[in-house]
Amino acid sequence: MHDFKRFGVIFGECLVDDFGDSQRLGGAPFNVARHLNGLGVPAIFISQVGDDINGRNILDHMRQWQMPLSGVAVSKTLPTGRVEVLPDPVEGHRFEILPHQAYDYIPFPEKLPEPVSWLYHGSLALREIGTSRQTLQKLASISNKRFLDINLRAPWWTPDRLAPLLTDSSILKCNVDELETLLAVFSLRSGPVLRDKMRVFADRFSLESMLLTCGPEGSAYWDHNDFYEAAAEPVNNLVNTVGAGDAFSAAWLWSLLRGESPELRLRRGGELAAAVCALQGATPDSLDFYESFMSRWTQGKSLSKPM
Repeated sequence: MHDFKRFGVIFGECLVDDFGDSQRLGGAPFNVARHLNGLGVPAIFISQVGDDINGRNILDHMRQWQMPLSGVAVSKTLPTGRVEVLPDPVEGHRFEILPHQAYDYIPFPEKLPEPVSWLYHGSLALREIGTSRQTLQKLASISNKRFLDINLRAPWWTPDRLAPLLTDSSILKCNVDELETLLAVFSLRSGPVLRDKMRVFADRFSLESMLLTCGPEGSAYWDHNDFYEAAAEPVNNLVNTVGAGDAFSAAWLWSLLRGESPELRLRRGGELAAAVCALQGATPDSLDFYESFMSRWTQGKSLSKPM
């Protein structure tokens, strides 16, 4: 069992979603790091920003949220990660993820307390053959558990790039559409039942367990022995679903580190994800947002009842 006395590491991109007339801080690992910080989990965020206005804004935000800065490097030559959010007549918006950003070349931090109890990372920061891949390999070698949260953003992934990341991960998290894509690209056959699909994929890559988000259908978890499902939490005043998956991951990790049951982990994840869907952005503006969750959860309470 993990506990809060042993720290973890969150590795990956921090960036700015650029809408032209406004900017929002983002990047799945950065969102997860902010949520976990708000929930009181001791962790170090490892990334890289550029020596520019966007990078300074990210560092200022981390200071305001009292997040440790020791894992974030500043590049003198590469820009802070940026995603151009452009209008689209069909989807409303489309995302142009720019290449050769600071997070593609994240160095290993000079000082890192050991041992590392757990490591969370995504897949986008590993899209290029650069320093980020080497840093992840070193982090994985000193971490007890590895939580991989993939995000299949075309054209920044291929089966060949993804396979080494998948192999021997402790926990793989993806959404139900991504699971269907992965089963297809790796030519894996399974029955129509969700549990069988998760089992087949986990066996192919020697995964300890799989965590799946299913949008309005809720979530599921499989650990070789048992299969669990949870209904989606109701969303009051839905604004958008941006960042809901990142919130789910953070709350699920919080619950895991507390030693809670798989059923309760799914419910915690669903509660935080639903709350984020009522926000304008992927994360709240204030740490006060987390107080009600911490108050309930530390007393073992939840908004919903188990299925």
